[in-house]
Amino acid sequence: MAKENMKAPMTYNIAIWYGFILSIIFLIYGGVKLILSFLDRSYNDIGQLIIFTCIGVILISIAFAFKELKSWGWYGLLVVNGLVILFAFWDLISGLQLENNLLYENIVLILFSGVAFYTLLAPQTKRYLAQRA
Repeated sequence: MAKENMKAPMTYNIAIWYGFILSIIFLIYGGVKLILSFLDRSYNDIGQLIIFTCIGVILISIAFAFKELKSWGWYGLLVVNGLVILFAFWDLISGLQLENNLLYENIVLILFSGVAFYTLLAPQTKRYLAQRA
């Protein structure tokens, strides 16, 4: 009875919402650009747009699995946030070598994904997941 009444910690909620927001961004970007490419009859980047849409579907399933307290959802969010941090950092470093100073979006991605990564590894989140399992 006490397990059902336990309130989720703030770190858990932040990790869930970041997972949903990231997946919705991929879905909206891929879906809208895919529809617009069909309407414009420009099929050059259609493969890339289908991949973005598929990644969005995969990410939303991982976020829902984490919300339902599945262990693979937690591992999936860790991997996704780690990959976002690595790719954004790689793009930031390669952009700095090209002397392009307008790489703020990479810094923002690193910060947000770093916070989400921390919230996934926070003791409150781990304790909540262990008690609910």
